[in-house]
This record gives sequence, C-alpha cells and structure tokens, in this order.
Amino acid sequence: MHNSVSVIMTCHNEAEFIEQAIRSVVGQSAFDFVREIIVVNDGSRDASSSVLERLCDEIPKLKVIVTDGIGVSAARNLAIEQSQGGYIAFLDGDDFWTSDKLERQVKILADSSKVGLVYSDFYDFTQDDLSDAQVISVRSYSADEDKVLEKYFVHDGPIIPSSAMIPRVVFDDVGLLDTELRVGEDTDLCLRIAERWRFQHVPGAFSYKRRHGRNLTHRFDALLPVAIELTRRFVARNPSLVTLAKKRMARRYASVGNNCIAFGERKRALSFIWKAFKNDPLYLKTYVYLGFAILPSWLSVSLQKYARRFYHEALGRRVA
Repeated sequence: MHNSVSVIMTCHNEAEFIEQAIRSVVGQSAFDFVREIIVVNDGSRDASSSVLERLCDEIPKLKVIVTDGIGVSAARNLAIEQSQGGYIAFLDGDDFWTSDKLERQVKILADSSKVGLVYSDFYDFTQDDLSDAQVISVRSYSADEDKVLEKYFVHDGPIIPSSAMIPRVVFDDVGLLDTELRVGEDTDLCLRIAERWRFQHVPGAFSYKRRHGRNLTHRFDALLPVAIELTRRFVARNPSLVTLAKKRMARRYASVGNNCIAFGERKRALSFIWKAFKNDPLYLKTYVYLGFAILPSWLSVSLQKYARRFYHEALGRRVA
C-alpha cells in the first residue's frame, strides 16, 4: 500500500507515557491510512510490557517487538525492516501527536515524488497538563528550494523524529539509521536525505515533545562530539560544504554556550561562545548569548526565556 503509513515507536522504560503516545496515533483523523503501529520494547524493566500487552488486545494494528537493549537506532531499523507501509512516521514513546498530524503530512508526500522528508513545528513541554507547552517554530525548507543540503548543514532545523515522515523508498536509497551513533543519528539521516532528496516543511505544530531528565539531548554539550564528527564526515563527502564548516560549528558552539548558561555554568558558557566567535565572527546570536553570560543570573535566565519565545513566535509568523 503505497500511501499507507507504518508508525515506528520505541519504548525503553516509558510505561507512564507509552499509552498516551499510542492513543494519539489511534486518534488520528487519517487513521485509515495507518497500516500498522510497530512498538519496539527495547529492554524495558518497568511496566511497559504489561501496558503494551493490554493495548495489543484492544488495537488490532498494534504490533510489539521485544528486544534486549539494542538502542534507539537499531530498534528503529528493525521496525523499518519489518514494516510494510509506504511511508514511515517516527514517534518517540514519550511524545504524542495532535489528531491531524498524519492527514496534513501524507497529502504532501502523495503529491510529490521528489520530497524525501516532510516535517513540522512542534510543542515543547515538561508539565503533564501542558501548561508550559510552547510552540517551537522550526526552519522552513521547501520542495522547490535549491541547496537544501548546504542550508540544513549550516542551520539545522531542528527536525525532531516525532515530527517527521519519510517515504520507504528513501531508506532504500540512503540507508537506515547509523547504529554507531548514540546521539545525532537523526541529524545524520537528515543530512543523507538532503544529499539526494528535497525537504518539505508543513506549517503548524502537530507533535508534543516531552522534556524530562531522561532525555538524551537535554545537555547540548553531550552533542558536540557527534556534531564535530558529522561535520567532518559530510565535508569529506560534499566539497560544496568545505567553506560552510566553520559557520556550522559556530552555531553549534553558540548553542552549547547558551545551554550552559541555563544550567548556571557561566565559565563554560564563555568558553563555547569564544569558540563560536572564532569560527564565525559575523554570527549575531553569539553576541546575544555573550550578553546573557555576563548579565546577573536572575536577569539572564528571564531574558533567555523571553528571547526564546520571541524568536519562535517571529519564525512562526514568517513561515505562516
């Protein structure tokens, strides 16, 4: 079924979240397009297994694969290999979708053979009642846009897995997720797709991204080694990226510096901001983050929150 969707989910000790995630799929306005929901229960030691067993009895399209801690990338690859849908939609076990997510995105892929990835904005939240949910308006790439690889290489998106949908033929073309990467495997996949396919942003936030202490990426400095490796890897493969490598790393260093400020680590923040300045002195956000780093902590934290909200609201208006 070319237009059918295989929803790929991973679960590792997410008993408290996984039912909400699955029910957000079942509640899709375009649920008829969903061929299957494949959940890889990867080494969970909590009540995830009992929750999934109960839901399997209720939801015919739900299939569970049990693995013993093989990791997110290997789990997703296993599910992709066993799936049958024409499109692959990822959903993390602690995230969930709005009811129109698939309906809005399937249409784009059905209408264009050159689009290898569709994605959208998302909600960022920590509270279960969504009282602190904030729309994160991401950078918009279009199927009619040239040099997507160069632009994504420098600017990123961010494109989170739970917001994306990818045709199966794209995986046949560029390969599956890199299991050697513990973090950043989604960025690596997006870069490989950008080498050969177009991206299409679908305006609107259709995914809720939960932030909590178990998120692998809540500390941005943990992502730096893989950012450096991916920069090296894709520059070696694409000569057009050579002159853009420093611009890319300036943005990564500046982002890490800003993240360190949020954790109260001003000295470390300044060291990363200095690296950003050395890589690209014209990157204006470096100077904004420098201001946050030297202001009193009570003021810089408040300004960070305001600036983040203002940036995403402005970006949202621009792509609307």
